[in-house]
Amino acid sequence: MTETPEDNALTILERLREGGLWQPAGLGLSYIRTGEKSISLITQENNPTSAQARIRMRLLIEGVGWQVDESEAQLKDVQHLSPQQQHMQEMMMRQEMAQNWKCNCGTPLSAFPLEEARWNFDGQEEMILPTGEKELVEQWSVITQCPVCETIVPLEPYDYGLLAGDDAMTTYSFTANPIGHQEYRYTLTALSRPEIIAFMDMNNGDADGDAPNMFVTGTFHNGHMLPPHVRGAVVSVTEWQIATGEEE
Repeated sequence: MTETPEDNALTILERLREGGLWQPAGLGLSYIRTGEKSISLITQENNPTSAQARIRMRLLIEGVGWQVDESEAQLKDVQHLSPQQQHMQEMMMRQEMAQNWKCNCGTPLSAFPLEEARWNFDGQEEMILPTGEKELVEQWSVITQCPVCETIVPLEPYDYGLLAGDDAMTTYSFTANPIGHQEYRYTLTALSRPEIIAFMDMNNGDADGDAPNMFVTGTFHNGHMLPPHVRGAVVSVTEWQIATGEEE
């Protein structure tokens, strides 16, 4: 069965957390979720395309049983900005919004111990590509816990990145039990280009000192499935034996 625009919109709205930001691709519109079935338009790019899209989106959203508040929408001039500047402006807005997300007890999600979050594979979901073809796409969530009320709060990976920052997305830790070995804790850290060059120089005997373990990641590492953002990266790997705490 082919999904309709109404189906897609409803799926996005239901997954949007309260205070979460939705920017439909290419429309120049920014919405935030304000209630159980309500969203507010906060900004609209000041051009005819966005003005027309605003009307279509209101009809679409109201057609799936949600309310749209446009009373405080602000027009935003972006013609003088480069694509890079527009992207930076959008990222700053998203990060500001993320700072307002809260647990049911009122604790800001930004105050959670995000470095202790656990990535969880939630299975696969059939998605429709722009070409109309269907594809199975992996679904992941990041499991966090409120330090005050101990509520488990699953986050969308993108939302987690906004809260935790870039460093959290370049380092990934997990526990695995390789066949014939005791349990180990692994930390994979993405390497920058200068770090890769330095590592290769060490291995070629052009520098002194011990070179770290370096790998190009695939889907699995020691039998553990890696989240998509970790795959295809050049990483250094540090491992600790859980039983003794000794670094290998």
